[in-house]
Amino acid sequence: MQKKLTFITVLLAVGLFVLFGVALGGYAANALSRETPVAVCSTTMANVIASAKGNVYKGIDPNFVDPTSYPLATYSVSGNEIANPTFPALDATDPSVVKDEQKNSTLQTEAWRIFTKLIPIQRRGMVAQYDVFTDGFENTLAAVDQTKADPMRWILQIDVADVENKNSFMFTLVHEYSHLLTLNAAQVTPDQEIVNAPDDLALQARKAAACPNYFTGTGCSHADSYIHVFYNRFWAGAINDEWKKVDALQINKDNLAPYYDGLYNLYQKHQDQFVDDYAVTYLTEDISESFTYFIFSPKPTGNSIKEQKISFFYEYPELIQLRENILNGACSAGQ
Repeated sequence: MQKKLTFITVLLAVGLFVLFGVALGGYAANALSRETPVAVCSTTMANVIASAKGNVYKGIDPNFVDPTSYPLATYSVSGNEIANPTFPALDATDPSVVKDEQKNSTLQTEAWRIFTKLIPIQRRGMVAQYDVFTDGFENTLAAVDQTKADPMRWILQIDVADVENKNSFMFTLVHEYSHLLTLNAAQVTPDQEIVNAPDDLALQARKAAACPNYFTGTGCSHADSYIHVFYNRFWAGAINDEWKKVDALQINKDNLAPYYDGLYNLYQKHQDQFVDDYAVTYLTEDISESFTYFIFSPKPTGNSIKEQKISFFYEYPELIQLRENILNGACSAGQ
């Protein structure tokens, strides 16, 4: 679920309600709500954000064909460690560069190392599998997905061809991590039926109708989840109605040009509400793009809706701490 043409597609604070704890927590929350001093390379932050600039949906070639994606390896994950790799068979006619990347365990380990430097170990316990693939340079950089056997556990997928562009790669990893942050079992109730039949639109409609909160497509969000609060504040109402009309255009898979044009026009109309045009794709992408800008941008000083979306995450002390952790990791990984 990152901003390329191939679409894929938590943390809860625990309160200790004693008098001293409440007073101390109130002081800490006020202090953390301000811009946190972080020992990070400001140049790295600026470069990461610059790498994400550009319009995804403007002027898409209607004849564009997604590049071939080659699965290269699958690893099991335990904390910081990856192990037990399996390697899908490649055809004799597959490109030599793909075969070389499948053999390049050093590169595969380096991609994983960058992820672990960015995301603290205690914040990624839901990741149970690491898949390596490639569809060439700068197509789909990374993705996440639930495991079929257990929707509480997740797969991180990385294209090793994109590791060399560290700024864009780090932006994408943080974007993908934000899906794990906002869609994991502490935020959204996992639904095995949806995992088993992800393309069953009738099932999706029934699940959405039964959900009293925001329905993410993977399950029903909790009332206090990041994504439900974000939805109520920034999407409920007219903007969601506009988006639904555009989203309906993708039903014609043989001609997606009207859909892509509709997304870009929606962005053009509401540039004050979205950090970039990819954010209009779905609410799940909007919160992920906004989160990634929260991580790599200075705290906003304005009051536009897109700035409010970035500032939204400063309301959660645990996310301010996570921002500091990620920026410190980005500083060292970007060197």
